[in-house]
Amino acid sequence: MFVTKHDNEIWLVDQYHHSIQAGEVARHWGNEEFAAPSQSLITAVEKHDIGWVAPDKEVLFNEETGRPINFININVKQHVQFYSNGYKKMLEEDPYAGMLIGMHWIGLYTSRFGYDPTFTYKIPEDLKDFMQNVVIETQKEWVGVKMNYWKFNEKRSEFENKVWMDYEFLQLMDRMSQLVSLNRHQDQAEAVLGPVRKNQNGEGIHVAVQLPGDGSVIIEPFPFKEEFETSVKVRKIPDRKYESHEELSQEIANAPYEVMKWRIRKK
Repeated sequence: MFVTKHDNEIWLVDQYHHSIQAGEVARHWGNEEFAAPSQSLITAVEKHDIGWVAPDKEVLFNEETGRPINFININVKQHVQFYSNGYKKMLEEDPYAGMLIGMHWIGLYTSRFGYDPTFTYKIPEDLKDFMQNVVIETQKEWVGVKMNYWKFNEKRSEFENKVWMDYEFLQLMDRMSQLVSLNRHQDQAEAVLGPVRKNQNGEGIHVAVQLPGDGSVIIEPFPFKEEFETSVKVRKIPDRKYESHEELSQEIANAPYEVMKWRIRKK
């Protein structure tokens, strides 16, 4: 769950809703310059956080602060379990999408495989052996998936190149969605995301994303056919210390989902 404080309120965005919103944007991607993503790639974007459905319903509670736990502050073993559940579910539903979700998950512990050296999930010293085993064993599972999709007369390097291009696209969609999930219409923010490729033979480029504070998202260069709206579902509760998990859960259950619409537009 994304947990942000705005004035006297705590704003909550379920992680699966965040991934659905990212998938909504992914469906619009593609124009004369940028190649459109495959259906399996869109599915991976749309369901990359499906493992968080159950914990977000339960609501993770910090007993010391009396507030919900933000997604970045969850303990490592829970983090592994939630992502593992979603990854395994998606391997059965769409193996290629499941593999990409697994790559997204394992990338969170490995600086996104070097794609984003500024970020990696902090692993406590006593769990490093456990995490190394998770990282290694999960990657072994992808070999079987690849063998079902790689055509034996196809140049293997080109196939692997496409897999990593798809992985990079998923990272971009995730980061872009985080911006609209963590901010309000009046907030100003900007980020340079990527690199991402326009097509498999292209060079990676960076995408500038700006929230000017008017409920719009300016993207340059513009990778969509046209401007469009995308929606984030958010719940708001008073920013105070809740005495118990039950009290917090009830407060959240009583809070209606509000739809916050963002306009994706050109510079």
